[in-house]
Amino acid sequence: AGKTDIGMVRETNQDAFRIAVLADGIGFALVCDGMGGVKGGDEASASAKRIITSIVREGVKEDMTDDELHDLLLRAIYEANRYIYTQSQQNPGLTGMGTTALAAIITPKCAYIGHVGDSRLYQFHAGQFYQVTRDHSRVQELIDMGQITPEEARLRPDRNIITRAVGIAADVDVDLLDLQLTHGDRLLLCTDGLSGLCTDREMSEILSSHPIEEVTEQLIAAANRRGGYDNITVVVIEN
Repeated sequence: AGKTDIGMVRETNQDAFRIAVLADGIGFALVCDGMGGVKGGDEASASAKRIITSIVREGVKEDMTDDELHDLLLRAIYEANRYIYTQSQQNPGLTGMGTTALAAIITPKCAYIGHVGDSRLYQFHAGQFYQVTRDHSRVQELIDMGQITPEEARLRPDRNIITRAVGIAADVDVDLLDLQLTHGDRLLLCTDGLSGLCTDREMSEILSSHPIEEVTEQLIAAANRRGGYDNITVVVIEN
């Protein structure tokens, strides 16, 4: 299940998401959070959604190896990066545009993740809620250096500054992850419009206590109750 919401403050929604079944037993989910002005953010997230989805859809086949699935995600994100960067160089109105990208190819036993930026993947497994991805952001670097706590990071004015994005340079560094799944696991993919406003405890309680079709609505409502300062995008997968 997936849903995106403009929030309570922004005039446009620069987030984008895609959910699909690609082959028997193989799912796909993608969340993008655009940046670079109204026009640029829209263009970057929409282009990433279109290109990444298309390449993954055409490339996925049954019985692919772990390495083949990772290579497919890399190729899709690299191609999106190349296109967005070229467009930003050729069109002055799009200069500096970029987007986060969080893409997942999901089989019954494993999720294969490609990740750039600060959109997040969480897993609910055996009653526990975990953040799987690590933000590519300035505040995450400060957390890693022990200079601030995660709680302090949530309140900092520079919390939205990311250190990696798709389309802002000719090359992009992509994190690749494997996530083992068991029956009943739930995955949450979201933009920082959710994770920047709701605590892990709040997200975990909602994720674990509603049917997935209701989880998206409930999480977005929770973020909006806390101010809805950004666009909010939520994708939930149940194995």
